[in-house]
Amino acid sequence: MAEDNADMNQSMENHTAKMEDTERSNTERMCKQKVDLQSLPTRAYLDQTVVPLLLQGLSVLAKERPHNPIEFLAAHLLQNKSHYEDRI
Repeated sequence: MAEDNADMNQSMENHTAKMEDTERSNTERMCKQKVDLQSLPTRAYLDQTVVPLLLQGLSVLAKERPHNPIEFLAAHLLQNKSHYEDRI
């Protein structure tokens, strides 16, 4: 029983360490991305900054089909921009 708890604790510690390493490398990659955005070609820049949010907004727009699609999309982009600003 004690061995099972020790194995479980070791496994959790390993998992936590892996998660910390992954988070650290993601943070480093994001910092590098911030610097590299200016040097990206136009298509790559848009793909990394605008396209994910825009596609999500267009998807919601297609489902909702509001009477004022431009205003709806603009509001959606503004409301959800914080989800994607963290990526940039």
